[in-house]
Amino acid sequence: MIALVGLLAGVASALEVRGALEREREYRASPVCAAAPVTPSACVWEQSFTVRDSDTHKGEKGKEPEASLLLPSGTPWDVAFRNTDPVLTRLRPGDPVVGVVWHGGVVEVRDADGRRQQTTLSPVGWPADRLGGALAGTSFGLVALTGSLWAVIKRRDRRHRRAAAMVRWHGVALGVAALLTLWAQHDGQGPLWRIWAVWGPIALILLSTMVVSVIAALRGNGEGYDLFDEPPARSVPPAGPATGENGPLALTGGLPREYRMSKGRRTIVITALVAKTAVLLLMVWGEDFPPLWFQVGTSVIVPLVVLGFIVRIPRSATLIDDSGIRMRGLTRTRRVAWEEVEDIRAAPVRGSDGDLTPRVIAYVYLTGGRRRLLRHLDDKEYDVDREIAVLRAARPELRRADTVPDVPVA
Repeated sequence: MIALVGLLAGVASALEVRGALEREREYRASPVCAAAPVTPSACVWEQSFTVRDSDTHKGEKGKEPEASLLLPSGTPWDVAFRNTDPVLTRLRPGDPVVGVVWHGGVVEVRDADGRRQQTTLSPVGWPADRLGGALAGTSFGLVALTGSLWAVIKRRDRRHRRAAAMVRWHGVALGVAALLTLWAQHDGQGPLWRIWAVWGPIALILLSTMVVSVIAALRGNGEGYDLFDEPPARSVPPAGPATGENGPLALTGGLPREYRMSKGRRTIVITALVAKTAVLLLMVWGEDFPPLWFQVGTSVIVPLVVLGFIVRIPRSATLIDDSGIRMRGLTRTRRVAWEEVEDIRAAPVRGSDGDLTPRVIAYVYLTGGRRRLLRHLDDKEYDVDREIAVLRAARPELRRADTVPDVPVA
């Protein structure tokens, strides 16, 4: 029901965009009145007022910021504002102001310092507000409604219910992103294409993460490719060494092993990345000094880089089996054969507070003194000491007898 109401509200706002745009154009094209209008007129007249009192109604729900102005004749004229800045908060009783009158109402107030603020009767900014409402309502409503109906139809299938939940939450994110794009408007006076320029890349990122999440949820194969799953269960090393014909065997029964980023950290990283991208784009489009080519270039390049990171982050892992160690990053995979492995050790992370970053990580040390980071094998996700014990126990058996002579580890 919430999604349906949001969709209907978005459609209603979309239908009002054209009318609001035409009314704003009419206002901007209105001529100056030859004399003070006696009746409501389509011309624009600047009238001098004196402030009698003002009230921001801060903390009072349902009340708009307002001010009472006095004509030179002493007649009061009450005006309401959409917000409190930049003029209303500076108004004091007795201050002179100028009001712009159009169609019998004050649509703008200008103080002695030249600051302007639109009133609730002003047509300026309404197209952007209606467009923002349309984007927020329709994107949230359409996506969330799809996820809700999907969950109802496939309510007996756990994987489909999870996929539907991913769709619903991404619908919420799309709606919030549409509302945030209104910050790119300077009191609604910027061009409407700015809203599309900011919201479009953010929506592309969110839709892409939604598709990845849905595919991962539907697969549900337990192989660690689910963007929001915990790492798959690992085998626990046996309590004591096994014995064979030639004596004790190494703990190769603990292999293969796989280390990936957990659900919580992955969600936090992606959420923070999308939020920072949104803030960056809003800052770029919310300022006048960057040139247009910089604004457009940033809106294209940054979301593409972020999108690539989000799509590729599920592949980042350390995979260890009998053939060796694979450290798979976002763009490349490093392979280390067991013949090259000298040691596997844990190391503390300097300056870590243990909050988002781990305190202990693990390295594989190679012949020649080099070392490679074992991605995601850290104390935030695993018992590092136990995992290293398993890998160290497996190393002697898997390392060939004709390996190169040991070289002291740097």
